[in-house]
Amino acid sequence: MFVRALALSDYRSWDRMEIDLRPEPTIFVGRNGFGKTNLLESLFYLATLRSHRVSADAPLVRTGAGAATVRSTVENDGRELTVELTIAAQGSNKATVN
Repeated sequence: MFVRALALSDYRSWDRMEIDLRPEPTIFVGRNGFGKTNLLESLFYLATLRSHRVSADAPLVRTGAGAATVRSTVENDGRELTVELTIAAQGSNKATVN
């Protein structure tokens, strides 16, 4: 099983980001503060519905936005599952599968 695609919108420091991944190791490189950890945190949030850094969801939403979106497609033996989470700065979050 591997993450084939990841898309973020208004998530932490990311305005918009889409990345396609392959079933091999991926290395994110860049200077401090450029959002590498935010990519990993978004995958952790999809898997566990919580952040490893903050206890509330509001800090996950980019400053000035009302909600953030995290979408990922996971592939396993040719089968795909897409999960999309809308994380509200205030109020309830929403999850969609496929």
